[in-house]
Amino acid sequence: MSHRRGFTLIELLVVVAIIAILIALLVPAVQRVREAASRVQCQNNLRQLGLALHGHHGANRSFPPGLVTSQVSLTNAEATGFTLLLPYLEQDNTRRLYQFDLPWYDPVNAVAVAVEVPVFYCPSNRGNGSIELSAIAVEWNTKLPPRAAACDYAFCKGANGALHRNWTKTPLEVRGAFGIRRPDEAQGIRILEIGDGTSSTLAMGDAAGGSSVFLVRSLSNPTQPVIIPSTGKPIGVDQSWSAAGITDADHPWYGSVFAVSAQYGMPGDPRDEPMNRRPTTPTVFGNDTKGDNAKGLDSISGFRSRHTNGCNFLFCDGSVRFLTESIAPATYRALSTYAGGEVIDGTL
Repeated sequence: MSHRRGFTLIELLVVVAIIAILIALLVPAVQRVREAASRVQCQNNLRQLGLALHGHHGANRSFPPGLVTSQVSLTNAEATGFTLLLPYLEQDNTRRLYQFDLPWYDPVNAVAVAVEVPVFYCPSNRGNGSIELSAIAVEWNTKLPPRAAACDYAFCKGANGALHRNWTKTPLEVRGAFGIRRPDEAQGIRILEIGDGTSSTLAMGDAAGGSSVFLVRSLSNPTQPVIIPSTGKPIGVDQSWSAAGITDADHPWYGSVFAVSAQYGMPGDPRDEPMNRRPTTPTVFGNDTKGDNAKGLDSISGFRSRHTNGCNFLFCDGSVRFLTESIAPATYRALSTYAGGEVIDGTL
């Protein structure tokens, strides 16, 4: 009569331990593979946006501005550069819905601004998302669409956070390729104006929104997240491809279609705005009449992503590169401006 030998308790525990170790090794590897795929897809999104930018330049002889406003206060701007890119992004349905001669908040555009455009979302952060505007409309006592579809990318405004309708007040050496224009001057800069070279000038980059990873920082205490009075809770920075408005210092809770590498950028204290800053700087219109942000009344959010150790960036020549968050601040500022005259290290 034969006897069948079974596992002893010790042998069973050893097998379980080996399986646990294999799983522990496998899960991070799978996560790395997923993140690598998401990072590549994010780069593809930025390449599509680069093609759209150059399509706009070919048709209009300039890049679009980042923001269009006829208002002195930028809390009520009319249009964004992302809106102006819709005709070049194969978004024909959204393009037909949107009335370009009316501001984004006009009731006629309510359906269009709620459209979630896939190319505007970084897959490492999210695949969709919107900003609910009903409560904001009540608080500000103004009419707004019910919601605005979100966006995970931002135009580079350079190394200066000034928010002024007269864009020429920002010193040339710290201006980014995308700024603010009035409707009567709604064209942005031309490629020939990019004196630092299109391959050395940032056009746009990651600006992950709607995530608890990037909570809005308090303006009075930069190390702490701001607490929303109506909820008693912090809030993650977010922005929309269509909503052109910028919040004021009494409501410093949101991002915008802009991002910067520094808030001042000039010698002395450039007030650098590093990648992936946590808590995250909100974009705030502070009514700095001088327009150079020397007093620091205005602020613009920095670039940020859910990628590991850095962000993807689109350059003005259409190329896409990943920059690490350990980049030297001076180099980062130099890349963000288009006519600063700096010499960039070719090893980037």
